[in-house]
This record gives sequence, structure tokens and C-alpha cells, in this order.
Amino acid sequence: MTMGAGTTEQDIELYQQKIIELNKLAEIGQLSAGILHEIKNPVSFVNNFSRLSQGLVSEILDICQRPLSEMTETDIADEKDLLETLSQNLIKINENGKRIERIIQGMLAQTRSDAAILEPTDLNQLLEEYSKLAYQGVRAEDIAFNVMLKFNFDPEIGCVKVAKGEFGRVIVNLVNNACYAVNEKSKRQAEGYEPVIEITTSRIGQEVEIKICDNGIGIPEDIVAKLFKPFFTTKPQGKGTGLGLSLTYTSVTDTHKGSIHVTSVVGEKTEFTIVIPG
Repeated sequence: MTMGAGTTEQDIELYQQKIIELNKLAEIGQLSAGILHEIKNPVSFVNNFSRLSQGLVSEILDICQRPLSEMTETDIADEKDLLETLSQNLIKINENGKRIERIIQGMLAQTRSDAAILEPTDLNQLLEEYSKLAYQGVRAEDIAFNVMLKFNFDPEIGCVKVAKGEFGRVIVNLVNNACYAVNEKSKRQAEGYEPVIEITTSRIGQEVEIKICDNGIGIPEDIVAKLFKPFFTTKPQGKGTGLGLSLTYTSVTDTHKGSIHVTSVVGEKTEFTIVIPG
């Protein structure tokens, strides 16, 4: 996109809006790559437990087809055990089916352009799933990349009103940045460095605090103040648009009526803290 001498402020706003939309599409593309990897596990669970359950049904039918007069206490006990195992398998199939459904719903939410709607959401679950999706998205581009995701969730958080798709993008942006930071440190660090991204939640009165901390390269103090400005990026050319943290800030402060700030120690860590009404 080029802008000439006759470009008006309205034109500039239009160009910026187009760039924002392109950035969103790029995020969706990366998220899709993460989904392809992350969805494999629950699909495998559903397939495996379905296959095992079919075998259990065959065994139960074998016992049921025997005349009642020939059935022993052992047969009845075996049938009971088989039915209990089948019941547990169906619970696992249901759990993993719901996980697949949540991942797909999250993907659909990313593509919608309508106004954000705040709805009660299991926040800990959303944080875990979108963090894993972000990580898998990075691994889809660099199979050698690896990091430990540590979750320290307050079980008292429960459901919090958030715009699922939009807040999911917030988490994806922050975890993506954390992945970049630890990956850069991995390339420079001596052997023995273990990259870690820690996601923590805690309830503080009527608010919920979310911390995303990495032990990566850190951010210089003079740059920290510029992080949330549109089109500012610390990444090399072609590696970032400079919009991720700007849109993250807008989502947290405007849509979710919360706050976000960052602290960092160069060479040691970076920690983003989000506080939203709970």
C-alpha cells in the first residue's frame, strides 16, 4: 500500500484499518496451524475409546446371549465390570468431543467480525487451550522449537465474562511473544537453558489477575514504554507487524474494562499482567 501527497487523514485511517484486518488474518492463519496440531490428541482419544468400546459391547453381548439358567455369578460380575468400563469410556469420548467442539468454536469466533460479546467463560480453561494453540502454532513453523508451559491456576476463578474470541487472541499474542523471547534466548544461551512460559491466575476481590511470564531475552526499559503503541515492534523486519500488543491493549482496556502492564529484566524474564473485572 502506497500513500501519495494527496492522502487525507481518512485515507490513512482506512489504510491502518486494512493493515489491522490483514494482521487479524495472519493471526487466524497461525492459530489454524496450532489447531491442526492441538486437535490431533482429542481426535485420537475419541477414535481409540470408540474402538475399545466396540470391543466391550461385543463381550457384553456374548454374556447376554447365554441362557439365564447357565449364567454364573462370575458372568454377572464380568458383565458389571464391562458395563462400568464402557461407561468410563463414554465419559472420555464425551470429554474429548467437547474439547474438539470448543477448539472449533474458538476458531469460528476468530473469524467473526461482529461486535465482541462478553459471556461467562471458564477462564482457566480458555487460558490453557489458547496458550497451547499458540505454542502449537509456533511449532508448526519451527518443529525444533520447544518450551515448557506451566499453569498455576486459582480454582476459585470460575467463570468470568469475556469476549471469547477476542480474549483468545490476547492470549495468543502474549504467548507468541513469550515463545519468540525464549526461542531467541535458546539460540544465544549456553547448553542447559530450559525455556519456560508460566501462566498464572488469581482472584483479588472482585477482579481477576492473569500473569504470563517467560524466562526469555527480556525487554530494555526504554522499549517497555513503547510496547503498546501501534506499529511498534521489537522483532526483525518481516517477523511482526507491531499491532499484536496494540490490539491486545485495546481489547483489555476498552472491551474488557481492565488493565495491562509489563515488567522485564533484560536477559532474564518478561511478565505481562492483566487485571479484568471478575
